[in-house]
Amino acid sequence: MSDKMIGIIPAAGSGVRARPYSYEIHKGLFAIDGRPNLVRTIDIMHQDLGIDEIVIITGYMSEAVQASLGDGSDHGVKIHYVENQHLDRGWAWSVLMAKPFLAGRHGCIMLSDEFYLNTNISELAKSDFADHTVTVAVQTGADEDAIKRNFSVERSGERILRLVENPVSVQNDIIGMATFIVAPEVFSKLEAAYDGGRPSVEFVNFIDELIRDGHSVSAFDLEGEYLNLNDVSSLEAANDMAIRARLLSEK
Repeated sequence: MSDKMIGIIPAAGSGVRARPYSYEIHKGLFAIDGRPNLVRTIDIMHQDLGIDEIVIITGYMSEAVQASLGDGSDHGVKIHYVENQHLDRGWAWSVLMAKPFLAGRHGCIMLSDEFYLNTNISELAKSDFADHTVTVAVQTGADEDAIKRNFSVERSGERILRLVENPVSVQNDIIGMATFIVAPEVFSKLEAAYDGGRPSVEFVNFIDELIRDGHSVSAFDLEGEYLNLNDVSSLEAANDMAIRARLLSEK
């Protein structure tokens, strides 16, 4: 089995919470200090994680995404596009649509609407992810509201014990981010879940099911800035953060 990863970016959703901005532009194309967030994500995959092949799952404003990114050559990668016409099946369905491109590789999943700045994510590629079914990026020190908008994490050392998406109550200050490295077997198990008659699967809940079934799911401690671009205020905050970081670097 190859230790080379393939990138997977689910970008099919319509960005309801980011309206009115998302009426005119795909949420992944929101400009953060002049660069679309999708481009930032692709650069992270390529420059920090050594990924040179990426599958982008489109849906809403598919043509705009493809017109903006092209074949990926401007960013040093090869991009495949797959259109998701079944958004009601959960974003796990978008992940599953990348399965034909795996070729035995692990998949690195990152969402199009999550913003990362000055992180240690390059260390993820050097971690022991191949020894685990799933590796999840987490961060300690998050506030309760942010965790409730993402997902909560319970852990014991490196081992993740439980994931809860949009939790009603929060037990600690650990936030889970939608950056995952998943083994090829995850796609087969996800496919089996749908084939078993489940109309919709939420990916975080599915990973939690794998934990309860005894699979090894590990935590990668992400350092640096992170925001989920899930509303207008978070988009503005990310833009301010990126501009400040750039100005500081230019001094």
